[in-house]
Amino acid sequence: MVIKNIYTLWLRFISFKSCLTSFSLLHLNAICIIVLSTLLTKPSFGQQIESYEKLVAGAEDVKFLFASDNGKWIGYYSIADGFKKKMVLQNIANPKLEITRANIYSGIFVKNKVAIQTGNKIEYLDPEMDKSIFIDDVKRVVYDDKSDLFCIHYDQKKNNKLELYTPDRKLIETIDDVYFFYFKDKDLIVRKKNHLQNEVLSFKNNTLRKIFSTEDDIITVLPSGLKQGGYIIATRSAGRSSIHYLSNELKLQKLEGDEFKDFQEISLSVSREDNFLILDLVKSIPKPSGLVDVWYGKDFDLGKNVRATRVSTLIAWNPKDSQHFILSQPGYFGSTSIGNYLYLMYAVDNNQVDMMDKAGTPAGIDQLFLWNSLTNKYVFVSDVQREIVISPDGRYVLIKMEKNWKLYNTSTLKFEDIVMADEMMPYFSSEKGVLWVGGSRIVGQNLENKEMQVVFRHIDSDIELLNFDRINTVLGSRRDFRSVNIKKSLVLKITDKKSKQISYAYLKNGKVNTIVPWTSDYVTEFAKMKNLDDFYWIAENYNKRPEVVVKKQTEEPKVFYVSSESSKLFEKAEVKKMHYKGVNREDVMGTLYMPLNYDRSKKYPVIVHIYEQQEYLTNRFLKPTFEYQTGLNIPLFIEQGFAVLLPDITYGDKGAGLSALECVDKALDELQKFDNIDMSRIGLMGQSFGGYETNFIATHSKRFAAYVSGAAVSDVIRTYYAFNHHFKSPDYYRYEGRQYYFKSTVAENPQKYLKNNPIMFVQNVSAPMLLWTGKDDGNVSPEGSMSMFIGLRKYKKPVVALFYDKEGHTIRKPAGQKDLSMRILDWWNYFLKDKKNIPWIDQQMIDTLKLD
Repeated sequence: MVIKNIYTLWLRFISFKSCLTSFSLLHLNAICIIVLSTLLTKPSFGQQIESYEKLVAGAEDVKFLFASDNGKWIGYYSIADGFKKKMVLQNIANPKLEITRANIYSGIFVKNKVAIQTGNKIEYLDPEMDKSIFIDDVKRVVYDDKSDLFCIHYDQKKNNKLELYTPDRKLIETIDDVYFFYFKDKDLIVRKKNHLQNEVLSFKNNTLRKIFSTEDDIITVLPSGLKQGGYIIATRSAGRSSIHYLSNELKLQKLEGDEFKDFQEISLSVSREDNFLILDLVKSIPKPSGLVDVWYGKDFDLGKNVRATRVSTLIAWNPKDSQHFILSQPGYFGSTSIGNYLYLMYAVDNNQVDMMDKAGTPAGIDQLFLWNSLTNKYVFVSDVQREIVISPDGRYVLIKMEKNWKLYNTSTLKFEDIVMADEMMPYFSSEKGVLWVGGSRIVGQNLENKEMQVVFRHIDSDIELLNFDRINTVLGSRRDFRSVNIKKSLVLKITDKKSKQISYAYLKNGKVNTIVPWTSDYVTEFAKMKNLDDFYWIAENYNKRPEVVVKKQTEEPKVFYVSSESSKLFEKAEVKKMHYKGVNREDVMGTLYMPLNYDRSKKYPVIVHIYEQQEYLTNRFLKPTFEYQTGLNIPLFIEQGFAVLLPDITYGDKGAGLSALECVDKALDELQKFDNIDMSRIGLMGQSFGGYETNFIATHSKRFAAYVSGAAVSDVIRTYYAFNHHFKSPDYYRYEGRQYYFKSTVAENPQKYLKNNPIMFVQNVSAPMLLWTGKDDGNVSPEGSMSMFIGLRKYKKPVVALFYDKEGHTIRKPAGQKDLSMRILDWWNYFLKDKKNIPWIDQQMIDTLKLD
């Protein structure tokens, strides 16, 4: 072994050192120390994986599909080695007609032409003619399809000039000294500096005009969104901020009030009033600094003690009559305008200790109120735990209850029950009409007379609507304005409940047209071509390299490109499915990846990876790469002769750890029914919550030969009362609900926490553990891995811990990703294949080194 040989050499050196002069002894000492240090500190991995590295070098990602307006060309990026981008254009009528550009920065279609940027050079390509114009000294190019303008912004060599063109490169306007520009609702806003003046220009309806000029610093310029047009302009001078409304006639109206002088950012929120603007003013309050940090128990937001705090103030302002009022009301939050001077908002729960207390389930119940800003009256609407859908005119609010929906009329302040299946989701199709989509049906309903009509039905399926309009609100996720234009085709994703296969289709004039036929493939970047009923997407599966697919109206889907042949080996991957019961007797599934080209007369070791439900991962192509941030490198494992099992886990009242143990045991019971599996050589691994589950199972099971646990909680009680630096809040909400399913506090049910706490049973671990974490992990503190390490070490259990410098909850840097993949592979080779002589593991596993 390497280490023994080093010590042998060292002993031999000692035995004859008396023969050396003091000078030569000094030099030999130095040489031996350097050699010894190098051999002991340089990573020395046990496996030879040159074949896999070759596969990695040739692998590619296919991403970022885009298409020409006329539907004649499809474009996509081929990305190799994680960053080398090649752009490919293919003619849809003749796929062999292909144009490629290597090492590009970006490429965009400008109607039917392409602007390709490489460094500071632009190629403006006409793919039909295969002719190009090249332009130098360019910072960026932008095409806005709403205004049909193509913009080229040059760098300092050309005086920061901005040129405006038609898509056919007919020059419309040239503006010098531009430092910023953007489009909003067919309006091009340009900011430039002219000597001491900051100027704002607008290009709209083919007219360029200067709309504002000041010596002050300009914070932002925003089109108002009001029917009468105009702009919001925020400026700062001598540390004081000001807000102005600039009308289309260029008349300036200032928002008066000293309380607005210190904001640093401004944005516009959704306004449902004709004349009112909803301004969101934000200022940053620095973290207190000094000799001592003082934390107060009554503070609602502990995050302010560890980082600068962003304080937001919502203001409703009517520039026409200079009326304004503050929407951020004491005791309420989440103000959302729905029109007619009405606002939806939540009441602050006085029993809530921390702002994140309700982030978990079932604690996340909000009290919804309707505030009339004219009368200053608050009306309680409902407790809300699930979805809210608001009609575009604000008249109706649909609230998802535990078993049904309730319809709230903001004019009459009355509720009505809506009898609709739990899986149905509403989309407003008119002022009084709703399209319900979900389960196996699409149903239209008139909210006034409650009449319903089935629009579409597909038995034993789940239907999802893809092309709807959503306006997000500050009320939270899935609490928003939703509407759909039923005069257009409805694009649907349909999932078969039994087979889990999917299909994409569009519903037009009562007829269903298939886009993607039934498939088990993973479909991404699904999109419709502009002005056509043609579609394109990327399809892949565990044994199918990613493909670019185009579907024209009357034709079958056609594959235009298949990713690199260097990964073709992984198309031979085989999977086997297993079925077993979860902790609540529900049907769950596990997926077993067999080793590549496995011998059916042999038995193979298995790596089990856990993390809640994983079935959704099993139709991803097994791309050979080291770019796996959690160490789960299935392609590497099966290429090196391991089987890999991904079992699904469900959770019950007993808690997350015991639930995971039960499900994994049932999965192993099913696994032993497979002929080619060696049940004496099973390893278990997980990261984050999966790492916690791994830690817990390691303390309760004797069915595994080794473990790998990454970025994991080891002590749920310690972490329950810990501060989470990622979410800037206490961590207990995650245990009472969400992942850990304890559904109670430590004080209410300490026994459940103790029974599901890995560190309480660390003395029972019966197989070697490899622990890893990022030193800068703010989500799960590295102290979790350190505690597990200390506990295992205390009881003389074989353990090695890896602490990655300047890494967080996952490993992001390529060098770290490769290191983690190779060390985990070493670990499995050592303990599941009995391949010893791996120095960095031997250093732990060999108790003593006899030097005789």
